[in-house]
Amino acid sequence: MKKIRTSIIIPARNEEEGIAITLKEIRQFTNNSYEVLVVDGASTDNTTKVAESYDCLTAKQDRDELGKGIGLRMGFDFAHGDKIVWIDADDTYPVNMIPRIVKELDKYDVVVCSRKYGKEHMPKFNRFGNWLFKVLIQKLHGFKGNDPCTGLYGVKREHLLKMGLTSTHFAIEPEISIKAGHMKLKTLDIPITYKLRIGDTNLNPIKVGFEDLWTIIKLIGWRPK
Repeated sequence: MKKIRTSIIIPARNEEEGIAITLKEIRQFTNNSYEVLVVDGASTDNTTKVAESYDCLTAKQDRDELGKGIGLRMGFDFAHGDKIVWIDADDTYPVNMIPRIVKELDKYDVVVCSRKYGKEHMPKFNRFGNWLFKVLIQKLHGFKGNDPCTGLYGVKREHLLKMGLTSTHFAIEPEISIKAGHMKLKTLDIPITYKLRIGDTNLNPIKVGFEDLWTIIKLIGWRPK
C-alpha cells in the first residue's frame, strides 16, 4: 500500500451543494498518496452522504462540540499525511491550487492562499475585518502571509502538532497564522481568486470578528515550547 503523504481536510456543515463540486474537482487529481477527510459539523442535509459517494473518509462532530476549529483539530488528529491542506466546502476557493500547495510544502512550512482577487464576492464588513486582522497579525505576531483568515491553507503536520491549538470556531486560522509567525515558519503566500459561495453561510461576521480580535490579543505573549 502506498504511503499517505497528503491529507486534505474539509470541515463542513450543511454544504451538500458546494461540497459536491469541491470533491468532484479534488478527485480529478488525487491518487492513493492522498486521503480526503470530511469533518461534518452535525449537518442536517446530505453532506456526509455526498462525501461518502466520493470515497472520502468522514468524521462527525458531536452536537455539543460544534465549530470549525473543533472540526479542523479533529481532522489534524486523524490525518496520516505529512502535509496537511484544508479547504472550505462552499466552492469559494480554487481547488486546482491544491497540487501546487502540496508541491510548495516540499520547500516551505506554511502555504497561505490569499484572497487577492474576487473580493466583490465578500461582504464589505468581512473585507475590512480581514484587512484589519492581517495588519494586526503581521505587526504583532510576525506572520508573513497576507490573509491569515483564509480558508485554503497548507501546513506541514509536524508544525501543527507543536502549536497546541485551542480555537473552537472560525478563529482557528488566525490562531495558526499567529503561531506560525512566532515559530518563524518559512511561509509562502499565493494570491488566489475568491468565488461566490454556494448555499447559505454559517458565519456570523460580528461574532467571528470579536473571536478573531480576542485571539490576536490573548496570543501576544505566546511562544513555542
